[in-house]
Amino acid sequence: MSIWLAIAVAFLLLPFWVRLSERQVRLQPTLLAMTLFLTAVLIGCFSDSEQQTQPQPNGDSDGTQQQINTVPVNTKREPVVAPSDSYVGSQRCITCHADEHASWDESFHQSMTQLPSEASVLGDFNNVDLELDGIQYHLEHDEEGYWVKTNLGTGPTRLPIKLLTGSHHMQLYWFSLPDSVPPEGPKRILGLMPFSFLVSQQAWVPRRSTFLHPPVQNEDFEIGRWNATCLRCHSTHPKADYYGKDNPLTTVAEFGISCEACHGPGKEHAEFYDLGKRSGGGPHQIVNPLDLDHVRASHVCANCHGATSVKHQSDARKWHEEGNSFRPGNDLLELRHLIRATQPEHPMTAELLQHDPRLFESVFWPDGMVRVTGREYSGLVETACHIQGELSCLSCHTMHNKDAKDRSPEDPWNDDQLRVGMRSNKACLKCHQEYTGEQLTNHTHHLVSSEGSKCYNCHMPHTSYGLLKAVRSHQISNPSVEETLKVGRQNACNNCHVDQPLQWTADQLHNWYGQEKQELPDAHQKISSVVLHLLTGDAGQRALAAWALSWDSAMEASGKTWQSGILGFSLSDPYDAPRWMAINSLKRLDNTIDAGLTAQLSAEDAEAIRESLLTSVETQRPTQSVLRKPDGTLDVALLEFLLNQRNDRRMYLQE
Repeated sequence: MSIWLAIAVAFLLLPFWVRLSERQVRLQPTLLAMTLFLTAVLIGCFSDSEQQTQPQPNGDSDGTQQQINTVPVNTKREPVVAPSDSYVGSQRCITCHADEHASWDESFHQSMTQLPSEASVLGDFNNVDLELDGIQYHLEHDEEGYWVKTNLGTGPTRLPIKLLTGSHHMQLYWFSLPDSVPPEGPKRILGLMPFSFLVSQQAWVPRRSTFLHPPVQNEDFEIGRWNATCLRCHSTHPKADYYGKDNPLTTVAEFGISCEACHGPGKEHAEFYDLGKRSGGGPHQIVNPLDLDHVRASHVCANCHGATSVKHQSDARKWHEEGNSFRPGNDLLELRHLIRATQPEHPMTAELLQHDPRLFESVFWPDGMVRVTGREYSGLVETACHIQGELSCLSCHTMHNKDAKDRSPEDPWNDDQLRVGMRSNKACLKCHQEYTGEQLTNHTHHLVSSEGSKCYNCHMPHTSYGLLKAVRSHQISNPSVEETLKVGRQNACNNCHVDQPLQWTADQLHNWYGQEKQELPDAHQKISSVVLHLLTGDAGQRALAAWALSWDSAMEASGKTWQSGILGFSLSDPYDAPRWMAINSLKRLDNTIDAGLTAQLSAEDAEAIRESLLTSVETQRPTQSVLRKPDGTLDVALLEFLLNQRNDRRMYLQE
């Protein structure tokens, strides 16, 4: 089977199979069966015609350079902007809403998907050579645009970069394909370059390294993935029309998350205020999420930030052909099924589990709490403050900040779209007014000025993983030793007091809040809970533990000179994500650590770094709890013993 047929088959499977092994939460069984059948027919018809050509490094086998095929810049294969269904685009909003448009334009929602330009491209395309799995990639730019040269299976091909996804933590790059791919005619589909550019590191890394899933080989170009899945939440009102068309198009009302994604289609609203067209609509044909009740307001965010599937099997095709039918102000749950691990008996959830029994493992902790970023609504909807109160996404977050000056990730609004003052107890005190001053100290047993008296540090700890960092849980809960023992999720106390064993936490929670004490395993009585997770946990636990060891609040409470020697042993973790988290922590803990250090270390280099880190001595920390001997040196024998207990189960966290 030729590489072109393989790509065609992959494209047909993409809406629900492109990452079947990665357990897409929106899997639809009927369409999966349909695409599998169609693929089987195609393979049966063509399998005898020719052998499949495997991708090879650039150049001929004898070392001579092949002629490079260049895909024209003006190819018609990329998605296009074509507003429809009363969507008019954000530029129409500027006349009346200049301030709001300006602040939105500075947000990372606006730049979620962009066209390539000198301003938007963050990655280094200055004649950079990369290699992955024996395949070479050459990145360059000229007056016509940005290019990646690689081998598609028929020789070196120079491919134009057409779209960018992300501008906050990392950026992905989508390229246009030759017009001969796939064979049934030009389709506006894209391939994904198998490298991500890490903004904070200013470095290219394999894309697979940035997501937590088992190490794999032979990364493909994921032909059509943006068209099939990514566009749903990375553009406004997309339509990916695959079905039964000679030349289907992928269109969007706007790249990125625009004004109309949150406020609804703006045509009637704009025409009402256009003096020449006051005949139709009315001033309230547009929706302000702030005017909605807390449930409907949160549904606007849940459209992308929830673990959902289509509610009816027929909706999948309709979604692609006609676009998402949800409009701000509507009840999202009338149109979409919210997957809740706390309700596995729900018929639609049960159906999804039949086709993917490990679905929950890729999104939730064993007790049903979300453990991946991007699904914050799925945590909020399980929270009493939302169920019984009026807590919504907009209680803490806003899309608009008139004071936004730049996109510095350190800025609270630029980083998390937080309202002014929300890195405090402000949001919680709206309802819990009794917790002020002395009452707050009595409640938290921490000084009012300390990190331990911030509500979110105790009730929204960093227990979710995503994009090489830990993310706060949006399911508000109380610290619990039981959750660490039974669920494996780190509790808030140990996430800050990273040098303390679980027994210490159990004692504090018993003395302060009367929580029932329970018999703990010997290791949890003596050894830091975070260190245990770092050494013995599964890949997700190890990644979060590596992050926690250099969290600012943790370093304030637990010191910062003892962690490096232990983190050094994470450099040989079989998963890329924990290695990256450990490297980032090492750099935060010690500014002398090589800034160019990456997760793609050789075994020899990892060993050399470990040896150098073992010389660090911290005699003022507890000894056994952080694996130190009485003389302050690291207990390597105990550390290696714990490493042998590591949970090596295969896992994939579906962000």
